[in-house]
Amino acid sequence: MPARHLLAFVLCLACVCASTAQPTYRLDAKRDLKPRATLSLADGKVSRSAVTDDPGYRLQFRFEKDGKTIATPEARSETSVALPETAVGTYTVALELFHPAYKGGNASKGEFKAISDVLTYRVETQKPLKVSVVAPPAPAPKKAEPASPKR
Repeated sequence: MPARHLLAFVLCLACVCASTAQPTYRLDAKRDLKPRATLSLADGKVSRSAVTDDPGYRLQFRFEKDGKTIATPEARSETSVALPETAVGTYTVALELFHPAYKGGNASKGEFKAISDVLTYRVETQKPLKVSVVAPPAPAPKKAEPASPKR
């Protein structure tokens, strides 16, 4: 009879140990991933495409006006968001992905980096809401380098 109790105790102990184990998580994404997405504007909402090479970290839209951030709504669960501000003016928005930095300490470390091109839009009227996409500025032409003298 004591052998049965000992066996039952060992089995219970094994079950408790297995149930308290923590799941393992991947600590780093592959270095060769190049996440990309595109943004579009329609009906007063900014929408994102699916993210290619997605490591699964936090996604956010960054809305700016005059170089200052006005909103950073979450973009992982929502593929489109309403414009955060509709005052007449010119705004920019980009999709950003959090890139963690694994260093010692308890504080969250890392940074957000843009994974889409910046979309510039102009709110022309509030009622009714009239919004248009502003074409990005053309890249500046490269200056020709002076020819070096022959030796």
